[in-house]
Amino acid sequence: MVMRISGAGCCLYDYLYKHISFNAQSFRDFLSITPGDGGVTPGELVFAENLSEYKNSSVESCIEQITNGQDPDTVNLGGPALVSLVHSAQMLPSEWEIILYSCLGDDAESKRLQKDMSGFSLHFHSNIAIGLPVPSTIVLSDPEWNEGSGERTFINTLGSAMAFSPDMIDDNFFNSDIFVWGGTALVPPLHDSLGTLTRKARERNGFNIVGTVYDFRNQATDPEGPWPLGTHEESAYPWIDILITDKEEAHRLSMTDSVADAADYFLGQGCGACIITQGNDRIYVKTGSDKFIPINGKKFPVSQWVNEDLRLHPEKRGDTTGCGDNFMGGIIVSIARQISKKTSELIDLEDSIIEGVSAGGFALYQMGGVYTETEQGYKKTRINEIKSHYREQIS
Repeated sequence: MVMRISGAGCCLYDYLYKHISFNAQSFRDFLSITPGDGGVTPGELVFAENLSEYKNSSVESCIEQITNGQDPDTVNLGGPALVSLVHSAQMLPSEWEIILYSCLGDDAESKRLQKDMSGFSLHFHSNIAIGLPVPSTIVLSDPEWNEGSGERTFINTLGSAMAFSPDMIDDNFFNSDIFVWGGTALVPPLHDSLGTLTRKARERNGFNIVGTVYDFRNQATDPEGPWPLGTHEESAYPWIDILITDKEEAHRLSMTDSVADAADYFLGQGCGACIITQGNDRIYVKTGSDKFIPINGKKFPVSQWVNEDLRLHPEKRGDTTGCGDNFMGGIIVSIARQISKKTSELIDLEDSIIEGVSAGGFALYQMGGVYTETEQGYKKTRINEIKSHYREQIS
């Protein structure tokens, strides 16, 4: 029996700069002074048009100054929805049909993205917004930041994402078993309708997985208030089965000071379970729904084996871009396997974390979020190797 995953959200090109020092004057000249003012901040995202207004200069000029005029090290497919679903398509058997809905522009880069997507075994349903460019993100990486753990800063151009309205999601989308809503803060019309969309998916007996990104729009609108998921009038929280967020996003969504308090907030709003990542620190997991084997606030480490392998072989290191998106892809893969095999009435989120950590760890060996296989099954073999070491680590 064919089962389905439908996903919608952020879908774009990443322009990746691997060595940008956040201590360099060329970067510090663009630093944010107050939250939401349009300046850059390590680990956070800003919209290109806001950065342009902040410095009273064109986006192109700002990027040229920050990067000292260098070209990006690479250009890769990106965005939480796209990356996580490509990973799912690479890891799941053909019994799973995977569909990604997006909205692209009518420029040359949009056509290129459609062509690039044709190389993966998922269905790419793209609406076209006339006169708008493909969304894109400048990704600035400083591998020495945070005591060598590395960090990134993002400058996002919304482009055709501004035209991705909920009415572009047809009824066929909702004939699915799992629904993935990835990085909808970078697709404002979808983000504002997330409550309605996740409710409709739940009414079809679907399982909702939501992955967040830094919500610059709501941060700029109200720097002191919590970011909404959906709207304050119709929140998505009651319809979310798994919420995946990072520590900073969890803080801004909940306006709490610790990951434990943020988790309690999310579960109190109706989420079934939440997973809060913390970069190279431990992942915090808590469940509230009776769909899951109970986890009452547990911390899971990142992969020591991957960290040690990259320490001994620095030539293998890519960057941290896409680690979180592939981590979400691993969570999706685990949930899909558990639903299809029906090995238990309850979902085992610990299995999902093992799959997610291994997928995120594998992403550290490449630049950018999407890994293009030259040999079928290679990625699965490598991730199984990482999983084996990780199971030993946490046993």
